[in-house]
Amino acid sequence: MAAYPRIVVELFRDKYYQGTSATVIEPLVDLALVGMTEMVSSLKVYHGPSSKASPNQRAMFYEETGHRGRRIVLPPGYYPDVHAIPYNFGDLIRSLSFSPSAPLTAPQYGWIPLVAEVFEDVNYQGRKATILRDVNYFGQIGLNDSISSLRITRGPNFPFTGSRVVFYQHPDYEGRQLVIDMGSRDFSVQIPNLHDSDLHFGDIISSAKILPTGRFTVLVVEGDSRTREPELLVDFEDHDENAFEFTHIRINSNLDNRGDANSDPFSSVAQELDRYDIIWFTWNAAGHDRDYFLTPADERAIRDWVQRGGVLWASATDENIIAEGEEQGQWKGDWLPVERHPARVVNSSDVKVWMTREGRQTGLFTWPSKIDTDGIITDDHWVTTDPTYVILARRDDNQEPIAARLPWGDGAYVLFAIDTRSEDAAEAARPVIGNALSYLASLAWASSPRQPLRGRTRMVG
Repeated sequence: MAAYPRIVVELFRDKYYQGTSATVIEPLVDLALVGMTEMVSSLKVYHGPSSKASPNQRAMFYEETGHRGRRIVLPPGYYPDVHAIPYNFGDLIRSLSFSPSAPLTAPQYGWIPLVAEVFEDVNYQGRKATILRDVNYFGQIGLNDSISSLRITRGPNFPFTGSRVVFYQHPDYEGRQLVIDMGSRDFSVQIPNLHDSDLHFGDIISSAKILPTGRFTVLVVEGDSRTREPELLVDFEDHDENAFEFTHIRINSNLDNRGDANSDPFSSVAQELDRYDIIWFTWNAAGHDRDYFLTPADERAIRDWVQRGGVLWASATDENIIAEGEEQGQWKGDWLPVERHPARVVNSSDVKVWMTREGRQTGLFTWPSKIDTDGIITDDHWVTTDPTYVILARRDDNQEPIAARLPWGDGAYVLFAIDTRSEDAAEAARPVIGNALSYLASLAWASSPRQPLRGRTRMVG
């Protein structure tokens, strides 16, 4: 097995990266081995974790098995429709290999803590799939409810604190769980027969999560005395095998009257944001009732920090914070780069929420706790049509976005609309906060400059 692949290929049955999929990190003489023969309509080619050893790799796709017949050679990149000109290779690919070629730039696959191989039959036989990241439905790789053996190997970015793979009985990380822990001294775990009487997990796996563990520092920004998020967060110092250290700052010096923009308490931490992996904006933290609590210097510090790899969570944001002379909803603050990626804040009472496909893939609403999305109490929230935002959830009534992730540089913003002012709302938000911390940690593990992974990269590079 190529545990340190130089190139990674994702194959999809349908155009635009839809339908059954498979991840391939080594040459295959027959795509039937991954259930994808003569059914590839789109694909993605990435640099692998050891691409520096041979940075000029290309993927070679063949019309016949055994690397024979007509072929196309593709550099790292995204190919949404290989039926189209100039490729004309849709539903024809039967084998693939890799070969050096001219220097090219391409998107990176990302960090790989573990490499998981799953097999249709016992003793690592039959069709197989290679898993390098979360899979919320194994039907996408053609192996739903049909896995009988598996092999886990530490990846090139294995964290010193360890990692684990959790296999789930149902899609979207639900149902019974098979947890495989990899400690600092473990190099591989092999299970030749999942039907074994001690496991009883054969032919039932439908989703999987790869979960690096670590320690994360969180700056909790409070702007109003009515939110109960600060006290809820304290309950999650040890959560989902991760450790969270919370630092609280009251950005509004007069919390009771909900408005005092004459002081700048955030300036005390603005130059020290690299001490934190995550910033958590509680309900209306940035401003409330037309008073705004951040200076332009604060905003620049936050944006630069996210660009360097920080991860920022924002709960409900007050739609009254608008620029002078602008229409309601034209939001004033610049800690979110709305001039590059337009978004506005809308006034809202509690609404029903449904998860998008992208939201299900993150596990934000199912991992580690199953959340009744109808039970979440929501408030003012962001609305956008900019395609850069990854929409995680929408309102049930008008389909407007109510939860989204915006990539920015090496980091990301995650925007939601939870309301935590009442006791009932706070209890409804408790599992959301726990799941959000797990999700933010999974992002920050690979992006935050504080984390060992990025620290090692910066020292080497």
